[in-house]
Amino acid sequence: MRILILEDNETLALGLSKTLSEAGYAVDVSHDGKEGKDILEYEPYDLLVLDLGLPGLDGMEILKQLRKRHQKLPVLIISARDKLDQKILGLESGADDYLCKPFALEEVVARVHALLRRAMQDGQPVTKIGELSFDTVTRTLTCKDERVELSFREISIFEHLLMHANQVLSKDNIASHIASFDDDFNPTAIETYISRLRKKLGESVTLQTVRGLGYILITKK
Repeated sequence: MRILILEDNETLALGLSKTLSEAGYAVDVSHDGKEGKDILEYEPYDLLVLDLGLPGLDGMEILKQLRKRHQKLPVLIISARDKLDQKILGLESGADDYLCKPFALEEVVARVHALLRRAMQDGQPVTKIGELSFDTVTRTLTCKDERVELSFREISIFEHLLMHANQVLSKDNIASHIASFDDDFNPTAIETYISRLRKKLGESVTLQTVRGLGYILITKK
């Protein structure tokens, strides 16, 4: 999954990026509100971590423009604006969660997990597909109660397919959600990762190739 951090404090942004990357997410960072707005218009993300006091364009305006375009992107506000009326304004303007500074980086990871879990299917901590169980908190996959060892890339691809179960996703679509700007990632590598996933998952799940279009994880019988 791919996350955009809009935070003008470079030290904090670096800490957030490092922590979320270590948790297995593809992370991009921008320190400018206008640049962030432009990125959001052209790049696909699964979650936005948004500071309100941004140069160029205030974070609240970015949030309002997102919701005006009817984008359902989960948004976690991180802000030094800790007054109750500011929190209420942020939530009523379309934020999904609001975290006041200062905070522990581990709390951001926990809240990111919670928001992404809410966005996945029924929002339950564990999603079951036949003999498979995917824990959306720890991002681990088990088959018949035995852990399936997957790389970060494989987990990210499976997670994205699961979020869009029963939909055909192209290689470019998958690649855009699992790689950040800094990753030297070729979408053609998706075919290799899908092949590895099939070998590891065996017959426990239906992961089909739709010729000329992409891939589909089938959960409906």
